[in-house]
Amino acid sequence: MKKLFLALALILAMATAARADAVSIRFGILPVIDTLPLQVAEKDGLFAENGLDVTLVNFMSALERDTAMQTGQIDGYFGDLVATYLLLNQGVPMHIALTSWRTTPGYPMFGIALAPANRDRDLGGMRGGSLALSKSTVMEFLADKLERSLGVDQGYFARTEVKKMPIRLQMLLTDQVDSALLPEPLLSLARLKGGGVLATAENLDLPLTVLCLHKRYFENDGEGYRRFVKAYAEAVKRLREAPEKYRALMAETCRIPKPLISEFPVYPFPAPALPTSAELEDVQAWMVSKGLLKARISDAQALSPVKP
Repeated sequence: MKKLFLALALILAMATAARADAVSIRFGILPVIDTLPLQVAEKDGLFAENGLDVTLVNFMSALERDTAMQTGQIDGYFGDLVATYLLLNQGVPMHIALTSWRTTPGYPMFGIALAPANRDRDLGGMRGGSLALSKSTVMEFLADKLERSLGVDQGYFARTEVKKMPIRLQMLLTDQVDSALLPEPLLSLARLKGGGVLATAENLDLPLTVLCLHKRYFENDGEGYRRFVKAYAEAVKRLREAPEKYRALMAETCRIPKPLISEFPVYPFPAPALPTSAELEDVQAWMVSKGLLKARISDAQALSPVKP
């Protein structure tokens, strides 16, 4: 019996020591589809297996998340490239760790939804119609890209500022605006509630959201970063191999509306990779043109110095 107690004490001591040696990361997220691989990595213990003590910190708005990153309350975060460059421009010491989502044919993460009164209108019938979105954000960047892909000039839609997503959806469904730029699953919900979809961003071939980490995780040859990427890569692999296994987790953590839970697709997330210099230049050029940046930020400052 004494030997048994000693063995148990040794195991407990080793587990405690392992936790003490683990690299701690408080990682800020939003309840959106793009963060599902992070949820899988936490649920399946993949972070812990790679010597990481990761706490996913949920925020209900990008503003709260960004403030937490600025003030050092979190060590990394999920967000779009426009928000990322705004933080880098403010001197937040972080690097882009990897792309969490890039536009993928067949999986329309963003799109222009039509109000029920306009659900059968084509592009020609929407000239001058109101388009609800949030300006000076990735949504406006996408609106510009979508107009270009549709072959229309900027100003084709009458853009209307509606920052809060639930209000934007409600205004769309009650025909207070003609159309709205929405992310999934709200895009699918709008269609389910009687609206339509004019266009999606699925074929734009753009990196839209990224994961960022404080610069200290890239020190010592990027040991902390490498562990993070390894865990994330395994989560992406598991999602691709057995997507249905994680449907309930997606519904719970990514706020999939109940009517959509059974059929909404589990997205195939990209393997860990960094945005290209050309892609980053495209975002920055747009931000400079909108007055969001005065000067471009170098890739050396923005990107991970270690390849994922």
